[in-house]
Amino acid sequence: SAAYVFLEKSYILLEGDPEKEIIINLKSKENLDEKELEKLGREFLNELINYSFYQKQSNKNSEIRKIILQRSLLTNDSEFGGEGKSIEDIEEVDIEDEEIDDPEGIAIPWEEKYKTDGNK
Repeated sequence: SAAYVFLEKSYILLEGDPEKEIIINLKSKENLDEKELEKLGREFLNELINYSFYQKQSNKNSEIRKIILQRSLLTNDSEFGGEGKSIEDIEEVDIEDEEIDDPEGIAIPWEEKYKTDGNK
């Protein structure tokens, strides 16, 4: 992710084993002097720290995000009563069997709407 931020400024070559060591080569797309290249390298290191922290926080909060998402999906769902249901309960609902209110007739599968005589 940090490399993506720098794609406009530089060419980035990543080498090595992600489990052990990664070697990063930055080559500026513009002619920069030594001081500017060093600044580019420090900015890249700052982005690495930023994304590393983001990844740790994201992993740490993944369960709470899942719970919030489940709760928000089920809170207004009258079929489930809005309480105590899990994602597994949602997955068990077969929406194919439910009748759809379609007064304008737009909920027609593409295959049915555009089938040719050879495909009938």
